[in-house]
Amino acid sequence: MEIKEILTRIGYLRNKANLSAREVSLRMNMSPQYVAQLESGRIVLTVEKLLKILEICNFPIDRFFSNNIEDYNLDKELVSLIDALPTNKKKNIIEFIKK
Repeated sequence: MEIKEILTRIGYLRNKANLSAREVSLRMNMSPQYVAQLESGRIVLTVEKLLKILEICNFPIDRFFSNNIEDYNLDKELVSLIDALPTNKKKNIIEFIKK
């Protein structure tokens, strides 16, 4: 994942949490402009800061880095159901999908 997409996703999850860039910045004990500058690429993102933003927005890290952030819950449920199947049923599903 490119840094530009990571920064875009920060804005997405912040908006999903109904938080302004200023509010997240202040909750991080940073300057009020910090997150806006971060999202615009003017400040380098650290892992520590990303984890703090995810915590503030109550957003799971695995969802943040998932291929499809919108369908994350559906994908997770599907994987869970498939994991519970015996091998022969998994093979049947693969064959069905390939057709």
